[in-house]
Amino acid sequence: MPYRPMPDYETGPVEVGDNLYAYLQWDGGWGISNAGFLVDENGVLVIDALMAPSMTLAFVEVMRGVSQAPFRHLVNTHMHADHTNGNQFIEGAEIVAHERCREEMMEAAELAARAAANRPPGERGPKPNWIQDSWWEELANVEATLPVTTFEDRLTLHYGNTQAQLLHHGPAHTLGDSMVYFADSKVLFTGDLAFFYATPLCRGHMPNWVQICEIIREMDVELVVPGHGPVGGKQELQDMQEYLEFMVSQTRNAFENGLSEEQAALAIDLGQWAQWPESERKEMNITNLYGTFASERKELF
Repeated sequence: MPYRPMPDYETGPVEVGDNLYAYLQWDGGWGISNAGFLVDENGVLVIDALMAPSMTLAFVEVMRGVSQAPFRHLVNTHMHADHTNGNQFIEGAEIVAHERCREEMMEAAELAARAAANRPPGERGPKPNWIQDSWWEELANVEATLPVTTFEDRLTLHYGNTQAQLLHHGPAHTLGDSMVYFADSKVLFTGDLAFFYATPLCRGHMPNWVQICEIIREMDVELVVPGHGPVGGKQELQDMQEYLEFMVSQTRNAFENGLSEEQAALAIDLGQWAQWPESERKEMNITNLYGTFASERKELF
């Protein structure tokens, strides 16, 4: 793949279909994700809720500039905080997600509660390196707000004559990823099943993620709104898929030849992909793939 730098884009709304908007955030790095919304006269469908309260409140202000209709549904495309922390600020919305997404969110909330119980009152523990200092204090006001409606494989939400199809094709970026497909507009919101012009991060099952890319490429889609990065299409999706395929192949070879994760990280040369932002995710992806391959081997015996 020839390296193509990320094009410039601005934080804010982009109309991508009839009454359908992507909400993009520059530059799509750690914790800086995209969202979206659909409006009709009876309500607003929101796709993802962003990371820090200030982000979500700015997003809400944009939506209210388009429509004063009540928030009907909020879809969480997966469990990660940069897509779900703002749930509590999409007031009145019924939160919808894949069933595994809700389970993962519950597990994360329980883990956080146990950690807090072991700390002195008022202490929050160390700030993760990827969280910007400007977010840290506002994140103290975030309360875990879980989906109340879940689905297994697919669910359709009806907004007037527009259908929003929620689709799940197995574990990939996480265990409970959902895409939101608007067939009439030929627009697909992928959540973090797509990272454009940046290094994807896998916490689920990367080989299946490759297969989901193939599924998307067969869909009648002209515009893809990724979880991170600018709006794109199937070319940008193919760029990411090639990275995933490379990592699966190279890491499987290292695993089968008995290399440690550290040795694999030294042996695998990303080439031009090293120029993508967040290229340090290579090591995290190797760790995830080693876990996947070890589970596969265990199942054989």
